[in-house]
Amino acid sequence: MHEEMSIALQVAILAVQIGIILFAARLAGNLAAKLRMPSVLGELLAGIIIGPYVLGKLGIPLHGFEHGIFPLPAGSSIPVSLPLYSLATIGSIILLFMSGLETDLRQFFRYSVAGTAIGIGGVVFSFAFGAGLGMVMLDATFMDPRCLFLGILSTATSVGITARILSEKKSIDSPEGTTILAAAVIDDVLGIIFLAIVMGIVGAASMGGSVAWGEIGMIAVKSFGIWLGVTAVGLILAHKIAGFLKLFGTARVFAVLALGLALLLAGLFEQAGLAMIVGAYVMGLCLSKTDIAFAIQHRLEGIYAFMVPVFFVVMGMLVDIRVFANGEVVKFGLIYSALAIAAKILGCALPAFFMNFNLLGSIRIGMGMIPRGEVALIIAGIGSTTMMTMNGQQIPVINSELFGVCIIMTLLTTVAAPPMLSAVLSIRKKGVRKEVADTDSIHTIYTLPAGNIRDFVIRVMQENFRKDGFRHSNVGRDGGIVSFRRGKVMFSLMISENELDFESDANEAVLIKTIMHETFVEIHQTMEDLKDLARPEAFGTLVASDDEGTEKSKKTSIKLAGILPKEAVIMDLKAEDFSDAVKEIIRKLAQSHLLRDEMLCLADVLKRESVFSTCMPGGIAMPHARTNGVSRLISAIAVSRKGIANADGTELTRIFVLTLSPEESGQPYLQYISHIGKLLIKAENTDRIRQAQTPDELRNIFLGR
Repeated sequence: MHEEMSIALQVAILAVQIGIILFAARLAGNLAAKLRMPSVLGELLAGIIIGPYVLGKLGIPLHGFEHGIFPLPAGSSIPVSLPLYSLATIGSIILLFMSGLETDLRQFFRYSVAGTAIGIGGVVFSFAFGAGLGMVMLDATFMDPRCLFLGILSTATSVGITARILSEKKSIDSPEGTTILAAAVIDDVLGIIFLAIVMGIVGAASMGGSVAWGEIGMIAVKSFGIWLGVTAVGLILAHKIAGFLKLFGTARVFAVLALGLALLLAGLFEQAGLAMIVGAYVMGLCLSKTDIAFAIQHRLEGIYAFMVPVFFVVMGMLVDIRVFANGEVVKFGLIYSALAIAAKILGCALPAFFMNFNLLGSIRIGMGMIPRGEVALIIAGIGSTTMMTMNGQQIPVINSELFGVCIIMTLLTTVAAPPMLSAVLSIRKKGVRKEVADTDSIHTIYTLPAGNIRDFVIRVMQENFRKDGFRHSNVGRDGGIVSFRRGKVMFSLMISENELDFESDANEAVLIKTIMHETFVEIHQTMEDLKDLARPEAFGTLVASDDEGTEKSKKTSIKLAGILPKEAVIMDLKAEDFSDAVKEIIRKLAQSHLLRDEMLCLADVLKRESVFSTCMPGGIAMPHARTNGVSRLISAIAVSRKGIANADGTELTRIFVLTLSPEESGQPYLQYISHIGKLLIKAENTDRIRQAQTPDELRNIFLGR
């Protein structure tokens, strides 16, 4: 700050800054998501806008903010305060720890041969292109720390962005999809090792001039040895570490302790000359094979959502927007971006082409490895605080101009990858020369009738697996891949529309079939128990008792006029039976252009009616259904003067209220059904309905007029 401040005031300023960062990150991230771009780009741009080079430098008349909310610190090598940068660094550690936890080691080892070849190709080409460009543009040697960092930056791969597109295109379990994910893990591991080596070279050079090749070899052996040794020990002891953490009780406690281990290892790796993110990733990678990995991810979601956006926004704040006015910086950034894209396509597609993938499949893999995203930002941030000696002075390896170049490359590769990959995945041709059967795994597939049934089955299935000691990753509404683990037993579930596809070893397939059988039996028993409660007479009793308890509340918050339009009233049904009555009412709605798909609406209502008739005592029927045949909640009223026999022939039905709601709408569908039920249960209302002479008079009864 520009003047001495009390500790309390400094903390207050930091609190205000973090609050502003969180709101800016959320707003910009949501806007980016609506534009179908990664939220990280929005957070990065938010940091640029509110940072010390744009709005952050504007002073406001509040004590402590006279020089701006995010002023440039005096005498600092970074353009943000040390406390703020420290929080951002913790955010990067959490990000890499969670990335390690999400690594599928089983998939990693299964596709390790192809993934290793493709990952190495991508790293070698990217490093060579990036460092080579640095040599040309900076007129420097290959061993110049700036060139080395430019090489490391371009090796990164943001697998999260690629995974989302593969999931959207239903290609995440395809040969190309699984190979991309495995190669991205290899890519990240090699990139992290390269970063450790480069950090060692820069550190040694800063101590005493140039570094000999012998020293470089020793640094490489030391870095690789520490990484490989700690990782190997961690993987061997992973289940013992998990067991130790479980001794502390609930998941809420051991998840925090797991993060504590990640922070400890990150600090130790930094002390050993490797980057902190390497240690965090290693700890996540080791715990990823244990059954507590999912619980840790779930419990740390809150701190992840808090800290990681702070990291991305602060990275944006490091961008000196003035450098974009420099034509050389923009030119450098555009060339760097083009080479970064070309390096991944060539470096990954060439090995793939010689490993059973055809030209299309190879290009898909190359394009899937393009986005740099958050990993490149972390490395750029490390470079901006790593000092090198030049002309007798200590300067950052990544200065403001180079940081701008890195941001351009990160933005362009991250934005360019989704449409490019989406385009080649849309070509409906196989990406392999010859299909290779996976003899080590078995697929157990269940096809369910509808999406709501699928969701119900998944919930019961999850509970049954939980009772059997399994933990699982989160299940999204849009499906995806879910992993199940208990000790060393693990298998995955691919959820796609109405299909559940379990992939497992032969030993686990029997277990899966047993638990799924019990799940279906349990659901069947539950439905049998619920049948009595689902009968129309039970509904009538329910709404009657509810009406007695809410006599004082005559108003409803539901906007009935929009749900029950004037065109949706039939004064005299001509139908002779119940099904024809439903058809006549739906046809009336279709003729008034209130439906998207008349036949789908009819099928869904009759399907719902086949489960239990909605005919109620008193000559009332309330046929209804959730259906994709409508775009909004809609209802219709119809009166049969002569009456229509109900299912059991015991009574004539004269009043019909048909209601349709979209499958996923968030509209008051059941509230409306409840409101109509309470209205029709009263004899005085049904008498008024039968005596109504005009559509408006009949409609007004339901509108409470």
